[in-house]
Amino acid sequence: MSEGAHAPGNGLGHNAACPVPNCSIPVDLILRSSDQELIGAHKANLEHFSDGFPSADTVSDSKEPVDLSENGTTVKLLLSGTHKQKLPILSGLGSDQLLALAEAGEKYFVYGVMAACSEHIRAESRLVKDGRTATAYFAYAAKFGYVDVADAVAPFMVDLDTTYMKSRLIGYDTAFLAWMRYREQFVELSDALTSIPANVYVVAPRDGCTAWANYVAAMRATLPMTVKGHLKLLRGASFDRLEGIFDAHYYVLSQTCRCRACCAMGSTWKAELRKDLLATKPFSSFL
Repeated sequence: MSEGAHAPGNGLGHNAACPVPNCSIPVDLILRSSDQELIGAHKANLEHFSDGFPSADTVSDSKEPVDLSENGTTVKLLLSGTHKQKLPILSGLGSDQLLALAEAGEKYFVYGVMAACSEHIRAESRLVKDGRTATAYFAYAAKFGYVDVADAVAPFMVDLDTTYMKSRLIGYDTAFLAWMRYREQFVELSDALTSIPANVYVVAPRDGCTAWANYVAAMRATLPMTVKGHLKLLRGASFDRLEGIFDAHYYVLSQTCRCRACCAMGSTWKAELRKDLLATKPFSSFL
């Protein structure tokens, strides 16, 4: 499909088309993106579909392009939300481009774009596994108040450096402090890996049974030596990685324990950690 109406013939002196396919509305405003692309727009549409652009009767008839801070791809997608048509499918966008469009929608109050992007990011946030994408979505959520998105990605950020997180949340101290309190839950879980909780010792091993001591030694030899290493194991608020370590060494108890007490303690240690992980509160509870 072809692009929409072109500027020539409207007296603007620039060859810039409306990016919306088959648009027949005359171009009466030229936008210039941050990468110097000239893009045709319509004053009345900008006024009607958004609250972030000046009203049509207050915009001068200057032939000079209006500079925007967004790149050409973002501006074109944004303008799709200022026409009576379906928005382009967002599933083909990478996370960086999606977030750029979402930010532009929020900045210029293009409500159709705001709604479409927030819903897509909400869905994507449930699938996020890496810290970089999680942090980008979290920053967007903190900036524009999408708490459910922040809750979805926060578990994948527990192992991130606090200095890095502070740099990503400049100007959003409340969100940063809430994230610090949220993360502290997982730091406390780390303590249960280095100092075995007292309630694990449900019964005492019989004299001469060394299975428990051997099991603890094997666990400590496998577990990371640092809190950051523990937090990596807990990323995503998932017990799977820790469970693999517990199970990999359980044979030390099952094959060598002569008193059954050691097996009971091993099961309790694992069960208590799982219970505490499941009991962690969502990020939003710390706001």
